[in-house]
Amino acid sequence: MYTYMDENEIFFLRIARWLLVRLSLLIIVINGINHLNNGKIPRGIIELIISAGLVAVDIFVIGRAIRKRKKRMKDPDYLEKQRNMSPVENMKREAVLTIVIGIVCLLVCFGLFIIVPIVIHVNDLALCLILGAFLTVAASIPLICGIRAYKDPVAVIKRREKKRPVTSRRATLYKDYELGFEPAQEQYCRQTGKSDDELTHDDEQMIWEYAYAQITYLVAWIAEHGFYRAAEGDDPYLAELVGKIKTREILPSSYISENDGTLFEDNIKDSAVGFVKEYMSNSEYVNGHEVAKKGDIIGAYFPEVEAFAKEYLNAEMFGFRFRWEDYDVFKAHIDEAYAKYKAKNAVSKKKV
Repeated sequence: MYTYMDENEIFFLRIARWLLVRLSLLIIVINGINHLNNGKIPRGIIELIISAGLVAVDIFVIGRAIRKRKKRMKDPDYLEKQRNMSPVENMKREAVLTIVIGIVCLLVCFGLFIIVPIVIHVNDLALCLILGAFLTVAASIPLICGIRAYKDPVAVIKRREKKRPVTSRRATLYKDYELGFEPAQEQYCRQTGKSDDELTHDDEQMIWEYAYAQITYLVAWIAEHGFYRAAEGDDPYLAELVGKIKTREILPSSYISENDGTLFEDNIKDSAVGFVKEYMSNSEYVNGHEVAKKGDIIGAYFPEVEAFAKEYLNAEMFGFRFRWEDYDVFKAHIDEAYAKYKAKNAVSKKKV
């Protein structure tokens, strides 16, 4: 499940091996033998030397890369690292693969349809050059797309989400889109005195804890009250995580991280989904702060988290990590909001 990028890399490495190396090797070997037979010894020897170089590239470069990827796909530590990769990290890795594919396509098109015809003096050289130029331009498209995706992975993720068929979309209650990482990193560096270049892998893991902390209180409350439900097609592993959150074996940020920074509406039971939606949407982001909307009756989750962080934790938003002792204090806000929501609904039903 978490090795699809490795499988794609192996697939395209094999394509590159056949198109860029082995096909070129076959052409150059045949051409070199013909030159030797025709008495053009120096040229034939040069082409055979080039052929030997291509054999070395086939075995020791591309072959080694394929073997390396096959081996690491069986490594538990590597699989765990893949599991913990964020959507943006996955998108950047996909972009790098697309860039490499674009470069390979350019080399193949330029080499097979421009360089090789010139070297072997084909009869229809003009036609080959025109075809080669066209294919080279076409091959540059994945390269350009890959560079754009690497520069702005969040935009690509959002664009793909919009293009998904309506029937396959899931209503999203919370989606980070990696937007919390940068402010969390700033807060973390300010607290620790470290610069961006000094951050270790453990530091980055802690920064993700900071980035997801704003939603973790609500995730913990949902798990604690048994309001979570597994949706059709969900990875069973997510339900296991929620069970461990309920017993406080792990932090609620683990669920958000494993679910690509997302909390979906259909993962909340009907008895609580209306409350969660209203409670989370009762605020707006104004001048860098969460502010409750006018007319709010039950409360507004994000402004309450921001106020709690400032007053109780002496921290800014994205400047703290989840702790169970802090949750035990904050959950009173959620319980109070839920009670107000139920009371409001009860009054509405009586009027009806």
